[in-house]
Amino acid sequence: MRYVGVFIAGWLVSVAQGLGAQQPRHDIAGVVVSEGGGGPVSRAVISLDGGTRSAVTDDRGAFVLRGVRAGPHHLHATAAGHAPAVVVVEVPGDGASGVTIALRPTPLSLPGLEVTARPGGGDVRGVAQATTQLSGSALERRLAGTLAATLEREPGVAVRYAGPAAAAPMLRGLSGDRIVILEDGQRAGDLSGSAADHGVTVDPLSARRIEVVRGPASLLYGSNALGGVVNVVSGEIPLEAPSEANGEATLQVESVTSGVAASAHGEAPLGERWGVSVRLGAREAGDVRVPEGAGVGGRLANSGLSSRHAAVGLGYAGAGVRAGGAVRAYSFRYGLPVRPGAAPMRWDGRRVEVSARGEADLPVSRFPRARLDATVQDYAHDEREAGGGAGNRFELRTATAGLLVDQAEAGVFGRGAWGVSGLWKEYRGEGTSSLTPPAVSHAIGIFGFQELRLGESGVALQVGARLDRYAILSRDDAKFGPGRERVFGALSGSAGVVVPVGERLTAAFTLARAFRAPTVEELFSSSLHAGTGAVEFGNPDLDAERSLGIDAVLRLHGPRVSGQVAAYRNAITGYVHPAVLGDTIVDGHALPVVTYAASDATLTGVEGALEVAATGNLVIGFGGDVVHAERADGGTLPFLPPARLLASLRWDDGARFVGGGVRHATARRRISEGDETPTDGYTLFDLEAGIRLLRGGSLHSLTLRVENAADTVYRDATSRIKDFAPNPGRNFALLYRVRI
Repeated sequence: MRYVGVFIAGWLVSVAQGLGAQQPRHDIAGVVVSEGGGGPVSRAVISLDGGTRSAVTDDRGAFVLRGVRAGPHHLHATAAGHAPAVVVVEVPGDGASGVTIALRPTPLSLPGLEVTARPGGGDVRGVAQATTQLSGSALERRLAGTLAATLEREPGVAVRYAGPAAAAPMLRGLSGDRIVILEDGQRAGDLSGSAADHGVTVDPLSARRIEVVRGPASLLYGSNALGGVVNVVSGEIPLEAPSEANGEATLQVESVTSGVAASAHGEAPLGERWGVSVRLGAREAGDVRVPEGAGVGGRLANSGLSSRHAAVGLGYAGAGVRAGGAVRAYSFRYGLPVRPGAAPMRWDGRRVEVSARGEADLPVSRFPRARLDATVQDYAHDEREAGGGAGNRFELRTATAGLLVDQAEAGVFGRGAWGVSGLWKEYRGEGTSSLTPPAVSHAIGIFGFQELRLGESGVALQVGARLDRYAILSRDDAKFGPGRERVFGALSGSAGVVVPVGERLTAAFTLARAFRAPTVEELFSSSLHAGTGAVEFGNPDLDAERSLGIDAVLRLHGPRVSGQVAAYRNAITGYVHPAVLGDTIVDGHALPVVTYAASDATLTGVEGALEVAATGNLVIGFGGDVVHAERADGGTLPFLPPARLLASLRWDDGARFVGGGVRHATARRRISEGDETPTDGYTLFDLEAGIRLLRGGSLHSLTLRVENAADTVYRDATSRIKDFAPNPGRNFALLYRVRI
């Protein structure tokens, strides 16, 4: 698969260069300014036609997009402290001679361009599914020690918590292998989806933007996206040569873990057509502090984290073709809180990734652009007792490749896309208590997406379909016996309609079908799993899960108000869940014996958020979510998040802000069978303040948060360790960032 990907990339670039040379290309040069005489806007992002091509303005607000084909183009502009804007330019003409984009200042956190929910990206108001986006100042106010903690205040998002290091996002009550974690649109090839003791190998400090798509999303991403997708957009591959060298450095400090993290990122042009990107970062965190009244001591022993991450990217922007690659590395070492009397465990591992991306303008007006993405990743981690001794090693090698061809608008037909993607994974566990036999997975899928305009009112129908084949082959193993192959096929698809209701209100409805193949652990486990404290047995006869989701979304975007509310129902046929058979004695300890069973399940819920600029620079925020789950056999799903109500008040003039918020969660009494425990309701208070200054061509921002200001003792229903450990106590978090 690696050689095929390299061959396709080389072929696509060479063909595109030949074809692109037949057509004249032009540069789009312009400037971004703030309305009302506010002057130039630096660090604004200008995206071409809602796709992945983008440029960043310099200190004078200037930008250049090179090598653009003739014709009309849409420029999407976003910047911190301003409302997004879209302008249409004609090339050659006003685009080649210069264009001015005026952005309106606003204290609201408004979403702009969205690239995850549909092929080719575009304005978030044209997306049929429920989405969340964090970027700019809104992202700086939320940045935490993990990706999950950064997103936990967003409606529909919760945290699968097993200590601060092994935290992962939950979407609409689903987690693990039912959520796809992406970095720059490509799967993060780690084991965070396989078990609750495994962490996500993406540091939030590397994010320029985080996008969340809630609800079934198999159309673009194949198996596993029953709950949704989280995409960390870091832009390590520079597909546009920057006009000048630029960079940023970030320092983050948290008191609850005595933690400190730092990250630095820089881009520079190498001539007119080439660009280079470099990022370095590190994080050190000690044992997490819990409130004194929790009865477990001041800190949770063995819960610290140490990590390092680095990336280097190189890109070329030619006449009709853009291509580049990046190398990423992430290493980590962490522990998990342990039950009283149990031996502490340590996790030590790394992930290395090589990724490539190529985009080519094609000479066919109906199909103007093609994009090729490919990654190869090598992941491994060791699980051992903290004092040393015997343990287990887990290895995962992943390769992905995808080809996407854009379809241009023509008459009633809006934008469309057609593509093919492939996935290869090789998994191996070694050690005294290896959980599964070695296994190899192969997947290939083809899909198509088409938008249809229904009349002059702006109503759009979005339809798509995807055909997948997913195979899992376990190897012969002395411990687990002869290998076995399981093959799953699925037809996924979605149909959505976006209906403008006036100038500021948009309604959307979606019907989506998705699937998930069982994991290696669910099929072939047969051992003690030290990370979960259970003896696990797989079920090799499990079928694939199949989901039918219905969403209704209402979006409101205006000069003084922004919000989104969604109601959904997600019916999953053959939902795979752990079933506790009883207890057994291992080394003198009573441990649960777990197997995997399947039962139909239905999740229904409502989620929403609203921000209102009440007067001047005062912003009032409201939000909340609730999810209810039922299994056909009468049970519920494990570790469901509680119903939540969120409220905030913030004074924000773009340069300074100060505010606070309240998070209230209800009790969770109805729980799944096994050793899960019920939880009480709780209310948390948060405070925040910050300042942004432009000095000497550099933009400085300083953000201070006080989380759980009252040091409340609470145990979240989604926590895997709630029966013996509470959630973190009061936290003072400081974030300093400078952009040059």
